[in-house]
Amino acid sequence: MIMAKTQMLAFPIRLPDTMQAEALRLLDASSIAINEIITDLWPQLDLFAADRGGPAWKQVEPHLLRRSGRGSRQERCEMEQAGRILRAQASRKQVFQTILPLLSEGLIRPAEGSRPARKDSRVIKEQVRALRSDVEDADAFMAMTNIIEQACNRYLQTESFPSTYEDLQPVPVLSVGQLTFAGDDGMKAGQAYRARIEVSHSCEQASRQEQERAALYIRLRSPDERGNWAWGQWSEPIPLPAPMFSYLWQGATTLAPTLREISSADGTRVAVMDVILEVPAQYVSPLEQEHRVLGWDWGVRSLITVCVLEKSEGDEPYRQVSMADKHDSAARLIASKPVGSGIPCCSNKRSRRTKSRRLPSLLILLAGKSGSPPMTGVSKRVGRSTSGATASSLTLPRIC
Repeated sequence: MIMAKTQMLAFPIRLPDTMQAEALRLLDASSIAINEIITDLWPQLDLFAADRGGPAWKQVEPHLLRRSGRGSRQERCEMEQAGRILRAQASRKQVFQTILPLLSEGLIRPAEGSRPARKDSRVIKEQVRALRSDVEDADAFMAMTNIIEQACNRYLQTESFPSTYEDLQPVPVLSVGQLTFAGDDGMKAGQAYRARIEVSHSCEQASRQEQERAALYIRLRSPDERGNWAWGQWSEPIPLPAPMFSYLWQGATTLAPTLREISSADGTRVAVMDVILEVPAQYVSPLEQEHRVLGWDWGVRSLITVCVLEKSEGDEPYRQVSMADKHDSAARLIASKPVGSGIPCCSNKRSRRTKSRRLPSLLILLAGKSGSPPMTGVSKRVGRSTSGATASSLTLPRIC
């Protein structure tokens, strides 16, 4: 297995209040052009299923029906954003063709009494697992479940499964603004944006404390209140977080950023800039050499679900530690159980207790009960369980 030598990390940076208006105007104007491109080229989605070696805007430009007329680099950025969306949708269409033979009423659980018909999650998982041996791309494998569930939702609404991907997926126009600057000429020579990052490392003589600072300066070309495009002023220094300073000090490469908006339920809109760094990839040992695997999932109604698998010796099954937090973020301790034993390990409904008689080999505590004071740090305590096995308690900062 060949491991990538570098990886990309994105750091969302909120733009200063003095830049919010012009940034949001830029996003509004760009979104109109991007959505027009997506709508015009949606019937030709198959064109974006192959030949992805270069920038997406080069794939869009030959088929473009109209331009925004806002300058070549601004248009390239709009085409790049639209092209990336079309490429992603073309990949999903290929996955749809794979799962199309699986779509049948067997994926739907019929209505029972007052309970309406719904997706059968167990059958869906079984159908996806059956295709697992034929799929090497992990992203495509994960997309299968998502697309099958989307097709089932369509069935529950219309009582028929979609026969084509276009029947399943509406035209994926932007509902919130997003614009990549990958079609421009870079931070120094850009014609749609300009940016610079200043990094300083000094030592204060009086306290003998090291001071590490990194600041971002941004300048945007955007429309004014009357729709006239012009360069704005340079932003005030925008402090960057400490992890970014560490990467920049070690020689990380800056890539084209992405401007996007965050929209709240109350209608508030905030413009942020995703500053993207290319950093050396950390070495990960082969899976065969690992003895324990950790996985987690952030939920909507539940805060977090964590699962730990630990390799056992001989023919003993894998040992699993699972944790499901309640929607009110109540702290829980969950014990381990053998995988496939049929013993309930935990639940986030009605506070059911574990029925396993085995003492835990690993305990995970999620702290942050609703109404408790917020915690300010992360601490880890290690001790012994009554059986002599090592037990650890992990305290996480409250985030909700």
